[in-house]
Amino acid sequence: MHEPKGRLTHIFSLPNDGSGQPQSVLMLDQLTQVPEAGDVLQVASRNLSIAKVDRQRMRSCLMGWPLIGLGSIGVLVNEPTDELKTLASHPNRLWVTWTPKSNLPWHFKVDDLPVFTRLNKGWNAHPNDARLKLEQNGDELIARMKPNPYTYRQYENITEIAVCFANCSSYRVTSVNDEGWYSGQCRFSGLAPKWGEFYEISGSTRDNMNSTPWIEMVGVGAKHFHFYLKDETLEVKAHDWVLKSES
Repeated sequence: MHEPKGRLTHIFSLPNDGSGQPQSVLMLDQLTQVPEAGDVLQVASRNLSIAKVDRQRMRSCLMGWPLIGLGSIGVLVNEPTDELKTLASHPNRLWVTWTPKSNLPWHFKVDDLPVFTRLNKGWNAHPNDARLKLEQNGDELIARMKPNPYTYRQYENITEIAVCFANCSSYRVTSVNDEGWYSGQCRFSGLAPKWGEFYEISGSTRDNMNSTPWIEMVGVGAKHFHFYLKDETLEVKAHDWVLKSES
């Protein structure tokens, strides 16, 4: 079984709690799973019981900052901060793991994990209002949406982009949005490199783990394309794709 992990970036202290116990906050990012209170965190040679988890995950889609793993959070442990800083002498480079108190998602328990290849290099859908529109033209599926002009300045005067899928056999739009991805509702939460990108997924895509029905088309393409958008996720089975834009 794979262990969940994250990168320890900072350690700072809080005043002792009401019972006199020390309190230390460990900031973690690049998470593969969000820890919970009661999980046991392994920092170097120490096992630390997590007392609280800060649910305010920090991320920014609008400015194009990296959305790595499941964001950044703080975990509270009842341990002296000085001792922990000694363990983590280089906290900005230290990876930590933890033992969950409850069952982990499926991808921690199997070896045949799917592989994600990011396809949207130099462009993306609008992070706050993609306005997805789908159109069938024979065996071609056309997904129209607003581009992201904040990160990709060349799209400032482009009103719409179209991702055209050739020889499309089926597609579906699921309800997984950014909040759902970060809260673990997607079957690829913590497995896909990050939310908000366009991927081709090879290997087993575990389609039956989402109950949204597929819409059948006349093509026979079998590649799995997966696009995380603001309010939904577009999944397509097709032979290939191409990007077009309109001024």
